[in-house]
Amino acid sequence: MRKIMFTMCAAYVFACCTAQAQQKPCTPAEQDQVGKEADSFRTWDALYKSYKQFKHCRNNAEAEEGYSESKARILADHWETLPRLAELIKIDSEFGTFVGLDSTMRMDDVTRIRENALHHCPAGLSVLCTKLRKDAESAIADDAAVKKHG
Repeated sequence: MRKIMFTMCAAYVFACCTAQAQQKPCTPAEQDQVGKEADSFRTWDALYKSYKQFKHCRNNAEAEEGYSESKARILADHWETLPRLAELIKIDSEFGTFVGLDSTMRMDDVTRIRENALHHCPAGLSVLCTKLRKDAESAIADDAAVKKHG
């Protein structure tokens, strides 16, 4: 009986410690840093590095808007780098979820990305292009709804 209780307690402590480690707090210094640099990335590798480093700071609105700007700039201005994005998503599928489009982006960028996804999709990346097209259409619809009601 003692072995069972010990095993159960050890499993509980392990589960609690694992959950706590996954919920690492974002320090004020980290929030400051990610808020300042999130909009400055112009390559997928730089964006991915920051994403990995500050993943635990995702509740920072300033950082999320900044990251949106970086994603928009890379997709709108450097569409030819889409194969590198696909490689990173293959390594880390959560990064693929992170690299979405939203209505905080400039709609001319979102429209350009949508058009590239429709008409200039690199060979073998149709799934990624479809995701980006759908994200763009959703962002455009959200933006239109806000303008209509707000």
